Amino acid sequence: MEILQEINAWYPISFDKLELLRDSGSLAYAAYSEGQKYFLRLIKPSLAEPAVTGTQVQVFLQKRGFPVPAVYLTKEGAPYAPYEGGLLVLYEFLEGEDSQPERDIEAIGTLVGRLHREMREYTGLLPVRDKQFYIGRYVDILRKKEYPKAEEYAVYGDALWEQLKLLPMGYCHGDMYSGNIRRTKEGKLYVHDFDTSCIGFPMYDAALICDATEYFLYAEENLAKSELLLERFLPKYRLESHISQEETGAFHALIAMQHFSTQATIVELFGPDCLDDRDIDGQLEWLLRWREQYELSQ
Repeated sequence: MEILQEINAWYPISFDKLELLRDSGSLAYAAYSEGQKYFLRLIKPSLAEPAVTGTQVQVFLQKRGFPVPAVYLTKEGAPYAPYEGGLLVLYEFLEGEDSQPERDIEAIGTLVGRLHREMREYTGLLPVRDKQFYIGRYVDILRKKEYPKAEEYAVYGDALWEQLKLLPMGYCHGDMYSGNIRRTKEGKLYVHDFDTSCIGFPMYDAALICDATEYFLYAEENLAKSELLLERFLPKYRLESHISQEETGAFHALIAMQHFSTQATIVELFGPDCLDDRDIDGQLEWLLRWREQYELSQ
């Protein structure tokens, strides 16, 4: 069945047009009903399980008045509909732009702090993220690819985990970058995309949104830029939620850890051949320079 027919069968809204916006793991559409614009995600079967969790979290936050795009329910009152082994999820379409941490970081600090506070009341199941998820997945991929420096990554990852393993665990959005915090024309911030929600390190969300580095290109000045963003973020965050000195002290290790986790996710989405040895060498050089610069700054 065509997607347009399918959503008209499931939802109590009559749609007359779909416009493809992007294909990035899931398909995203603008769906129109008598000129009104909605946001539709078609989630592939391999991503359905985390999307169910993410949608449940989003509905919970919506009911508590937290700023997220509204999820529209099906005729049966469900927050999603099945489609060819995957899911259809329909949202409010919020016009706006990606947040800009340099401009918005104080407001983002308030928003992330409130998110973590609100999610303490969440009683649904969330996956627990551990060393294997954050670091081991990527090391396993490198070993399977027979990448020559896989063990150098493994040693680096072990050292990172020694710095992180005792940090407090709690709700973590897991993908808290500027594109998932959108700013409307009125200046209000909304959090998007909860599919990576988990029990992990709450400080990881702070590290991701305050990370001013470039993922592929190392520039020494970005360490100071990242630290300044965190310095501006923390006072507003702490008005909403507690964060310890041990957590903020792990900021640099969490940014490094993110490179392991993101690389693993890229391979899982696009296959092992999406990265060649040159790409992996570049990431290792980035990580080594990050560690050296941070150690010299102490």
